[in-house]
Amino acid sequence: MRLVSKAGAAAALLLLFAMLAGCTTPYRPPVQVAGSASFTGLGAVIAENSGNPVDVILVHGMCTKTDAWAHGAVDAIMTAIEPGYVAKPRNSESSNIADAIRIVQRNEAVRGVPIRFSSMIWSPLTAGLKRQLDFDRTGAATDCAVDAECRPRRARFNGMLKDGLLNDCLSDAIIYQGDSRATIRQKMVEALDATFARQGAGPLILVTESLGSKITFDALNAMLEGKAAAPQVQAARLAASRLVQVFMVANQLPILGLADQVALDRKTAGLLPAADPLQRFLALRQAFPRSAGRRFSALTVVALTDPNDLLSYRLLPSRYATPVVQVADVLVSNRPTYFGLLENPVTAHTAYFSNPDVGVIIACGSFDRAHCK
Repeated sequence: MRLVSKAGAAAALLLLFAMLAGCTTPYRPPVQVAGSASFTGLGAVIAENSGNPVDVILVHGMCTKTDAWAHGAVDAIMTAIEPGYVAKPRNSESSNIADAIRIVQRNEAVRGVPIRFSSMIWSPLTAGLKRQLDFDRTGAATDCAVDAECRPRRARFNGMLKDGLLNDCLSDAIIYQGDSRATIRQKMVEALDATFARQGAGPLILVTESLGSKITFDALNAMLEGKAAAPQVQAARLAASRLVQVFMVANQLPILGLADQVALDRKTAGLLPAADPLQRFLALRQAFPRSAGRRFSALTVVALTDPNDLLSYRLLPSRYATPVVQVADVLVSNRPTYFGLLENPVTAHTAYFSNPDVGVIIACGSFDRAHCK
């Protein structure tokens, strides 16, 4: 019996070593794709701004989010820029107007410079429609009061993908790309306008995640193109001229852009795609006269992508880079890859802000450590 126990312990130890040996994070530390521009982060913006406040707007992506997402993202950035930083009782306020995007505001400071974070929580706008899928929820379907056999019995991993990645996350993209797009876009216009009204004339940094990138740039473009009230147009022009850095986490513009094109158009199929919302925004921003607002340094656009994130894509710098716009692609590993076969596809898409490397990239850029202790 004792020999069996020893053999079992040895086998378990060998299995543990095999699992550890087969567990890798190929993009930790992050890897910058060849041809990408070098860039700084929030730390350099703070240092260059002579003590004036810096504004940061964050917009979440697919999947249901709460205030916890906003605070987690801010904590990740602050921890990276101020090692030893300890999140204090939430120094934040938020607007919670019915049928509106929730704006979570939080004030921090780095070396005496005020940092004003505004996080947009838009997922309540889609929550009602997504509840229509509850009848097929794994193990807890809503139409099974009597007949338990109608409750889907799925493999654990498949159930996690169905309930999470599809029913709660991908459904947001389907909703936005359909008849709800104009309504959600208008709500984002209103949220951005309310946020701009609280800001000054200092530099602005935009951090968007997943589907949130498209929603944000669709809304900004509507404002800049004059499809909004005149004060909103002016506020958007000033904000665009203040914008110095854009960090796009889990970028989805390439696949979402397919919905804005015509199938079987032989002139464009498989060739150069139509301009996406980011391209249109950059063109509109460049067209503004200098009197529209103070011009800061060249705009930096950075895409952070886990290659095992099935729902995200790199940027193509050639589509966006100009003398006044520098573009970078950064590859990260949000979770371990096992034996080169699998990384959890749910956390690959949803765990960017729990990956400390993401906070470091936003706070410190690709090479600048002088302003990040």
